[in-house]
Amino acid sequence: MNESAILIVSTVADTATDTVVQSLIARRVAHQRINTEDFPFERALTLDYQAEGQTSIAIGGSTVKQTRSIWYRRVRSPAKPERMDPGIYDFCLRENRAALLGGLLTQSTRWMSHPAAVWRAEFKPYQLRIAQEVGLRIPKTIVSNDPDAIRRAFRDFGPLIVKPTRSGHFHQAGEEFSIFTSRVTVEHLAELDAAKWAPSIYQEWISKRYDIRVTCVGSRVFAAAIHSQTDPAAAVDWRQTVNAGLPHSPIELPAPLVEQLQRLLRRLDLAFGCLDLVLTPDNEYVFLEVNPSGQWLWLDDQLNFGISDTVAEWLTGGVA
Repeated sequence: MNESAILIVSTVADTATDTVVQSLIARRVAHQRINTEDFPFERALTLDYQAEGQTSIAIGGSTVKQTRSIWYRRVRSPAKPERMDPGIYDFCLRENRAALLGGLLTQSTRWMSHPAAVWRAEFKPYQLRIAQEVGLRIPKTIVSNDPDAIRRAFRDFGPLIVKPTRSGHFHQAGEEFSIFTSRVTVEHLAELDAAKWAPSIYQEWISKRYDIRVTCVGSRVFAAAIHSQTDPAAAVDWRQTVNAGLPHSPIELPAPLVEQLQRLLRRLDLAFGCLDLVLTPDNEYVFLEVNPSGQWLWLDDQLNFGISDTVAEWLTGGVA
């Protein structure tokens, strides 16, 4: 284990990982990729606690090299074998994830980003508090499943939106669905008993000049204006549009705002983050959320930002 390598923890379906791997290959940088849906049905895992205080990790009989850095990108579960009991399947997934991540956590190395930091930052109510503490403006917000509290917010905040507190994805009858940010209407208030089972984030509707996507890779900042108000389908949540030609443009953010965003990521202990903001018609910046494992490829494609190459550069130690 003398030769060090970059270790990538991701999924076979993540094309963003593919582009970073291509950049590492072009740089002739040693790396190893773990696709997490391979466990436990395709590949075996062995952790060997050695006398010299190191933990050796072997996957499918191949030892993971000493890590130069670890890119913890995504975790994805494999499909359940047809004849396996759902309870046994769930047990096997939990045990494999505990073994894999537990073994990785023994590695003393540079992380983008540490699994504990990613897990913590995925909780949007927590992000919002830290964002306020570093001086960012956030919308007026409640997190609730209390119909009375939601009605009060509708009365006190004015126009209201609702979004999930953590993940906007769920499965039903074997299909995957996405939940987008939506406007709350008077008609919805009559159906709030259905909201009792899942607390959601309710926020004042912020008028937009445009949406902003900021991708931070270490100290590097890439900011794009998403001209969401040009497309009715993108006006509330730009991710909901199917318009591949939705206009984007590179922008330069004010230096004090950039410092606040970087302080937020430092507080969250994230080396990478995709941050969503709004610029109001009065030219005020409003923070919405940060995704510690967000996507960026469409920005590289449309604006030639070079984010994939910057991630590869960070992993090799070339970016602070």
